[in-house]
Order: sequence, then structure tokens, then C-alpha cells
Amino acid sequence: MLRTARLAVLTLYRQNHSTGCRRIHTSRIFSCSKQDSGENEETSSSSDEAFEEEYTNDGVEQIRLEILSASLPFVHTDGWSENAIAQGAESLGYSGMAHGMFPDGGVELVNYFYRICNGKLEEILKEKVIQNEESPQLKQGTTAFIRDAVEIRLRMNIDYLDHWPQAMALHAAPSNINEGLLNVGTLVDHIWYYAGDRSHDFNWYTKRGLLFGVYKTTELCMVQDKSPDFEDTWSFLDRRLSDVSNVAKAVKYANSASKDVHNILQAGIVSALNIVGLNRKSR
Repeated sequence: MLRTARLAVLTLYRQNHSTGCRRIHTSRIFSCSKQDSGENEETSSSSDEAFEEEYTNDGVEQIRLEILSASLPFVHTDGWSENAIAQGAESLGYSGMAHGMFPDGGVELVNYFYRICNGKLEEILKEKVIQNEESPQLKQGTTAFIRDAVEIRLRMNIDYLDHWPQAMALHAAPSNINEGLLNVGTLVDHIWYYAGDRSHDFNWYTKRGLLFGVYKTTELCMVQDKSPDFEDTWSFLDRRLSDVSNVAKAVKYANSASKDVHNILQAGIVSALNIVGLNRKSR
């Protein structure tokens, strides 16, 4: 059924996105300019198949991204679900059965939303770094930079906040948890990198692990917050960052006080972060 859905959508893709420059045939791909001029170019079957396979894979992936993007407005009524994806597909003129291209269901829509939001945040942080370089007198301290980055990212969830507990629940499912943790791991890595962190030792893990906890607890606070403009959430965020600062100082003291304890803790924490994917540095 999944294969049938993919082939059906790909057929529509070829029909709706065809150009005058290239036609796809069952067994061969011909350049229109060469065909119209009467040239007969012999190419190997293996080359044709490889090119067509690449085109097909790219075409299917492009359709998937288009459908996921079109599905986001339907989250407001149908949540992070296959039904939202089906409606997104139909809004583009595809069959509602195209949701078969997403075997993991609604969590694929959640992951797509996470990726585009993380990408947007990264662009914002890049711009802030450029502005800081151009106007050093306006440069924020590290904690203020991180605090603003977390708020910016969490505000991207506001339009979908009514259904965000469902998104969190999907990520908490055993089959989805690794991808969910990796999404947040990428987020906190971006924040620390653009805040100026270039550590390559145990501090890399410590900083990202602590910020991971800050982000997730603040996210949980936000879905329950009824205060104007989420004032209680931002106050909670400030307190958590203050706590993290105190923890970091305590860890630093513990490291200098007991090297053996530090080594044991380091081995355990690194192993845990390896399991959830937080060791995948983006730089």
C-alpha cells in the first residue's frame, strides 16, 4: 500500500512539475534539445537507471516536504496526526492516501516542524552574531544570549500550543524518543555554538546537557501557562538559568575537589548523551 501511494503521488508530481527541458520515459531519459534536433545519443542502461532513481528519490522527498508544509495549518483542527497530513496532501491536489508516504504518522509532522524551527532559530542567531561583531558595545553576555535564544525558539510553538502536549507525547513514545531528543539536542547545540562555545572537552557535554534540561522544563511550563504573554514562563526560564549557573559552579568545585569522582561522572554522563544523540556535534 505504501509503495502504491508513493508511485501514485510521484506520477502526479511528474505530471504537475514537468518542463519542456526533460521528459521521463519508462526505460530512458532523453534531453529535449537533443531529441528535437534529431540527435541519437546512446547511453548505458545502468546510467539511465541511476539517474532515474536519483530523480525519483528527489521527487518523492520534495513531495514529502511540500505535503508536510501544507499540513501544518491543519494541526489546529486535527492535531499532529495522519489526518492532518492527508488534508495537507489534498490541499495540494494529491490524494489523501498520500499520508501513506509517512509510515511513522503524525510524529513525522512534529519532526518536520522542529527542523524548520531549528533552522529559523539558527538563522536568527547567525544574524545576532553578525550584529554583535558590527556593534560590540551592544553585545550581550552569554547568559542573556542563551536566555533570549530559548525564548525565541519557544515562541515559535505558540501558534500550535493547544496541541503541543500531543507533540511532546509523540516524542516521548519509545519508538520516537531518539529522534525527539536529537531535535532538542540540535537546538541546544546551535544555541551554545552561537553563544561562543567552542569547547571540545567534557564541558561540551555539560553545557548542552544542562541547557537541554532548562529547555524541556521551560517548554513544559509554557504549555500550562495562562499568564499574559507567558510572563510566568519567562520568569521560570530566568530561575532555571540561575539554577544552572549555580550547578555549573558546584560542578567546577567538585571537579577540582575529586578527580576520581569527576572521571566517574564524566564517563556516565557521556555514555548517556551518546545514547540519545547529544554527542553529535554540528560543528
